[in-house]
Parts: sequence; structure tokens; C-alpha cells
Amino acid sequence: MQVGIALLFLARAPMAHSAVCELSPEIRAELTRTSKVVANPTDYDQNVAPFLALRARYPNDLLVHELYQDAVQRHGIEGHLRKLTEEYQVLSMQHSDDLMYSYLYARSLIGRNTPTAIQQISEIVTEHPDFAPAHGALAEIYASAPFRNDEKERVERERFLGLCPGSVLRSRPEKLPDPSPLLDQADRLLAGNGNPAQVEAMALQGIRDDEWRLQRIRPFDWYSVTYKRQAQADLQARYWRAWSVQVRCDRRAGNPEKAAAVLAQMDQRATALEGHTDPIYWDALTTLARLYEEGNQSDSANRKLDSMRQFLALHPDPQRTAELEDLRKLIAAQNK
Repeated sequence: MQVGIALLFLARAPMAHSAVCELSPEIRAELTRTSKVVANPTDYDQNVAPFLALRARYPNDLLVHELYQDAVQRHGIEGHLRKLTEEYQVLSMQHSDDLMYSYLYARSLIGRNTPTAIQQISEIVTEHPDFAPAHGALAEIYASAPFRNDEKERVERERFLGLCPGSVLRSRPEKLPDPSPLLDQADRLLAGNGNPAQVEAMALQGIRDDEWRLQRIRPFDWYSVTYKRQAQADLQARYWRAWSVQVRCDRRAGNPEKAAAVLAQMDQRATALEGHTDPIYWDALTTLARLYEEGNQSDSANRKLDSMRQFLALHPDPQRTAELEDLRKLIAAQNK
């Protein structure tokens, strides 16, 4: 949790609720005192707890609510995000005459249902042109790539800075974490005869990190359907790499039964992919053929080669034909 970043981008409060556009010294001091850096960004409870406690102490401070909302969006998964919106919808109904809660409900939709957020926040600035946070939120949305509108962004930014001079707007969405490097590191460590248990743990942690990264993509409308599908496909391919590492590690550690169980699960998953024309089915068959060949299971390896030939008969591809021939020669040499 980057408290400094949170303070930088949210160092403002609505003019309708405060005479200043930044966190009060009291709240700043408490946030600094109670917050701590959490090494694991996927630990939702630890990362959000300081902001939840702060909101409980300052329930009428809009900026504190913003800090809490941003922490949930930064660290939460689908269920947390849905609960956040539901919570602020209820609050807005319970406080129907309070502008703060109307705004916070609309703000909770940003990134999840941004067109509706734009509509509701625009209605707020029409009725309350001096309500600074709404201008700031619109400026941030209109500066984002999927909802870019340079003229509207300029207007809203000028209005916001006119009300809160010197304040800083955030960039939306926040930068995505890179895919985890741990799977690549596990492959290299395995190739260098590293400790099998350490290699397997590294690969599985890499997959958990990548699963969390996908949660930073899938629920949000900052990203296109095409981008989300590609991110899902990339993760699926990484699953197959991680399972392969598991099989090789279990074999090297002298646990052939465990390796066989993982391999059997992989085979079942490949069967479920049969009929797919995307690369994942072909890659799954290739992976299984290699693993069976490495385990001196020539009959199983040859069955995967047959499945690959059947796939090519339906979906001719010169590059894949060459890959199949190379793999066939490798397995044939192993059988001699």
C-alpha cells in the first residue's frame, strides 16, 4: 500500500464540505501513524484495514471515503468491488439529501460502470457547479484512454483547479502490475538443477500473482473485451507452463505418483479443450507429448501425436506441421 501516493493524488477535499482542498493535518497524521507497507498487494484485508479504520473514525470526511474506495479498487477482487458499490448505493439512499453520498455512490461506479458514473457526476456538477471533487473525477475520466475527451477534460480540469489550486489529479486507470517473473525464474532454476520444492513453490506463487493481476483487468471497463480475452488466454498458457514445472519437479524429487496425478489432470484439461481452434489446445497437446516423452511413456506420447495430426487435418498450418515433425523425430529417437 503506497500511502505517499494516496496522499499525493487525494490531497483534496470537497469545497462543499470543507474550506480546504487537502486532508486535514489530523487525518494525515493518523493515516501515517496507522498505515504500514504491506508487501503482498493481494492481501486485501491488510491493505484495506487502515482505510476502513480511518473511515470509521471520520465518517463525515469525503476525502477519507475516497481513500477507502481507492484502496478497495486497488486491492479488491470482483466480490469486494461489487460490495463497495452496493454499500455506497445504500448510503446514498439513507442520506438522500446529502450531496456527499450521492457523489460517493457515483464515484464507486468509476472503472466498473464508467458511463453511468459520468452521467451521474455530470448531473451533480450541473446542479452544484462549485462541488470540486465532481469536476476532478470527470477530468480524470476524460483523461483516460477509453473515455478520452480532450475538450471536456480541459474544461473539468480548469474548473477543478479553479476551486482547488495546486491540487493534483490522478491518472486512471492505475498502472497494471507486470506479469510475474517467478515462472520464468522457476524455469531457469529447474534447468540449472535447482531444488525441486523451491522451483515448484516459485512457479505456483507466480501463477497466484498472475491470477491477481487478471483481477485488475477483468472487472473493469478501462479495458476492452479483446484485451481481457487476451489476458485470460495468456494466463491459461502460463497455467500449462506451471503444471509442466510441477510434473518435472515431482519426477526429479522422486515422487512419480504425484507427477502422474498432475499429468493425468493436465490430460483431462486438454480433452476439455478439444475442438478449440485457438493456440491453447495445440500448445496443450505439445506440452503433454513432451512430458510423456520425458517420462518414457511412448504410447501416451504417440497418442498425443495422433491428436495433433487430427487437429492439423482440420486446421492445416505449415508451421505447426513442422513442429509436429520435429516432435515426432524426438519421440522416435527416444524409443530407439
